Amino acid sequence: MLFGLIKVALGKQLKLSHNPSQEEWKELFSEAQKQSVVGIAFEGVQKLPKEQWPSQALLFEWIGTCEQIKVQNQIANQRSVEISRIFADAGFKSCILKGQGNALKYDNPFCRMSGDIDIWVDGTRDNINKFVRNRCPDAFEQEHHIEFPIFKDVEVEVHYKPCTLLSGSANRNFLKWCNTIKAIQMGNEVELPESAGRIDVPTAEFNAVFQMAHIMIHFFIEGIGLRHFVDYYYVLKANTNHTDIANLFMDFGLLRFAGGVMWIEKECLGLEDQYLLVESDERRGRVILKEMMEGGNFGHYDERYKSRKKGYIARGLTDVYRLMKLISVFPSESMWKIYRKLENQKWKLKR
Repeated sequence: MLFGLIKVALGKQLKLSHNPSQEEWKELFSEAQKQSVVGIAFEGVQKLPKEQWPSQALLFEWIGTCEQIKVQNQIANQRSVEISRIFADAGFKSCILKGQGNALKYDNPFCRMSGDIDIWVDGTRDNINKFVRNRCPDAFEQEHHIEFPIFKDVEVEVHYKPCTLLSGSANRNFLKWCNTIKAIQMGNEVELPESAGRIDVPTAEFNAVFQMAHIMIHFFIEGIGLRHFVDYYYVLKANTNHTDIANLFMDFGLLRFAGGVMWIEKECLGLEDQYLLVESDERRGRVILKEMMEGGNFGHYDERYKSRKKGYIARGLTDVYRLMKLISVFPSESMWKIYRKLENQKWKLKR
């Protein structure tokens, strides 16, 4: 039902397959919250024939939630402009990853649930850390970003690089590619809604590769939600450079996972074949889909792995157990992620 409602929002169908009961509507709303797609789902509700609408009480609750999403987007837009200006004034070029750039692709840019602000800054790790810690001395450093708690109402992560891929060779290829086209990403200016200001965001081609990598990394770290796939639906609709991107997927170790994502985009969200970057893979797509529906956004609702919450060691062991279960479908990806977890632990111990 949730996929049906999202398809209505995306213009892929006119109504749901049946008139949901009020109990079903409550479950659907709860699932939309779990998957962080409450706003886009409500875009679908508004397009339904009146006989398929939920109760007035649920409608009012849904409207209230969507108003909160809009306000948070307005704040995120304002803060994205401010953080971009802060770095620009200090002589750093930058661009905003995902987030408010993705929201611009939606028919209603205020319906996407915003999160933190990820800003990719052009500079050495030491220079970026020094600048951030001059303002926030206790800023917490991680493998590919440093947290910048400069705002009270939205979190900011400052990225030295967009992300870290699983295998060493794939990561080297990816970072080399990023460096060759970095200037284009940090000069691709867009206007935010309601005259909030202008920011730089990645191009459609870069997003097609980077956001596939982002989805895959989070899938193997903790889990992913439907919001990631709705975002990527719009990324695919905006992209036209299919052949080169398919080759990049091969170079960066993304090809098998990408096939599963294409299956979800086509079967669950109704994306047309002409926008698929590689051949869809039903087997892997169903595995990704199952993990998404079980875990919700970033795996926060996954009842199968409650032991994650029992401490640092328990989380690590639970994550390795989960990865071992994925080896039959994603053998090299799972093994590389286990290796990356061990490497990351050694890096943390050195800091």
